[in-house]
Amino acid sequence: MINYSIGRKLKERKAQILLPSVLLAPIFILVIYLLFETAKVSMAKVRHQFALDNAAYSQMSSASTYLNAMAMLNGPLPYRVMLGYNNGQPLRKKQGSDIPDNLTIFDLFYKGGAFPSIGPDHDSGINKPPKPEQDDWDVKYYDKEYLDDGATRAAWQKETPSQPGDDFLPVMSKKLTSDVYFMVNGQDTEGQAAIVGYLETYLRVGSIYKSQDYVFKEVSKNAVMFREAYYLNVNDCKRDDCARQSASQIRQFLNLKTKPFELNKIRFYMSEASARGDYNTGTKDLDFEAEKTLKEKLFQFAYLDGGSRSKLKSLAHGILLKQTFKLPRNHFNINLEQKYKPYVRNRVVLSCPRNGNNCVWPNPVPKYSITLEP
Repeated sequence: MINYSIGRKLKERKAQILLPSVLLAPIFILVIYLLFETAKVSMAKVRHQFALDNAAYSQMSSASTYLNAMAMLNGPLPYRVMLGYNNGQPLRKKQGSDIPDNLTIFDLFYKGGAFPSIGPDHDSGINKPPKPEQDDWDVKYYDKEYLDDGATRAAWQKETPSQPGDDFLPVMSKKLTSDVYFMVNGQDTEGQAAIVGYLETYLRVGSIYKSQDYVFKEVSKNAVMFREAYYLNVNDCKRDDCARQSASQIRQFLNLKTKPFELNKIRFYMSEASARGDYNTGTKDLDFEAEKTLKEKLFQFAYLDGGSRSKLKSLAHGILLKQTFKLPRNHFNINLEQKYKPYVRNRVVLSCPRNGNNCVWPNPVPKYSITLEP
């Protein structure tokens, strides 16, 4: 009786869908498992791709920050300090002198080769701020008629500048000092304050250089920032062993070195006035040895060594980073890593708008930027 009832039910039209449904159920379950496992693989790849991109950008940003800081120290910073020194008040000019009116302390030092100025109007130093899209700030030393003989800085404005000799090097224009009242002794101490201000400016710039150089070396040592950023964005590797493959690729380009250009024997000038102080009778040399008085040489600017310039040329074209990663286990016990060898990759570019990718020295401009490419 029971068999007869089952047979009648199976012969009914509504029951015709039962058998295919029973056969298709395992297929639906299999599809659900496949979608779930595919999602796990996709999530793992996306996570590691994000980790690689984040790590590359974080590590390379330390290099761009360092290089841009060097570019700012190499002229724009001391120029702006000296431009505003003493509020740009003019110096008293010697009677009968044919030098320009309204000469300031900025002119005495800039036209003596003490620091470079930003263009286009280098002589006055008064310019509108560079536009954001401007790729050349035209930073250079003075090279015109008021520069004393032998005080040219042409040998300094090279990728590998010539080091100063053992003689005292002027950082003021003797021609101009002889035609203004620039006293160091007596009641008029404006000259003394200006010389101290110049030394303090470059002492602070040198201190900033040392701090920036130390920080960059620490965060780039063994690609520590790259490995730490990668580790924090994934959950399947150990802190000390994370992203070893890609870290070894980027590490060789992080050893960027700058060398400080420093002065020891420096010559200032002062005006010699009459006993009554009513006219200028000439100039007097004021020689200063930085190592004896300051216990260190006086920083001027920093430049890249040859090996670092070569690395920057490669970074301008981009370096390819590739990192293999582990896939999560699946319900089918298939070793996908062995079969497909999954990996993520990107190309990181560190560049500035200048041939050779050197915007540090000469003619510095803080325009290094980072680009990530697939």
